[in-house]
Amino acid sequence: MNGMAYTYLLYLVITIGITIWVARTLRHNGLVFLARSEADRPLADALSHLLIVGFYLVMFGVITFAMKSPGQIGNAQAGIELLSTKVGIILVSLGGMHFLILLVFSGVKQKHEERRLLAERRHSVNELADLRSRDR
Repeated sequence: MNGMAYTYLLYLVITIGITIWVARTLRHNGLVFLARSEADRPLADALSHLLIVGFYLVMFGVITFAMKSPGQIGNAQAGIELLSTKVGIILVSLGGMHFLILLVFSGVKQKHEERRLLAERRHSVNELADLRSRDR
């Protein structure tokens, strides 16, 4: 195997490993973030799973696209520079995807909280209406 093949192999091991670690972290902490109670757990689990599948698809696509390199590496320095450039591209992409998923989690949680507050208000209004109708 030549130096280019070793560089690509190392690139794949590093980037796939980091991608899996970030996805697991997002999944675990996303569930905690989304599920306020056990009743919320199934929906939070399903949403988190769908987001992580999308995360993997996008990131593995970026990893695959970033593999292409012009020419061959001539020495160890060129191999390290190529590897660091490619890993850097993936790290920046992972960071962007991480923040995007956090925005989605935040939006979902905010919508859920708004719906919960609205339901509580409706319940309170209905209780007041029942009390008033009993008093008459």
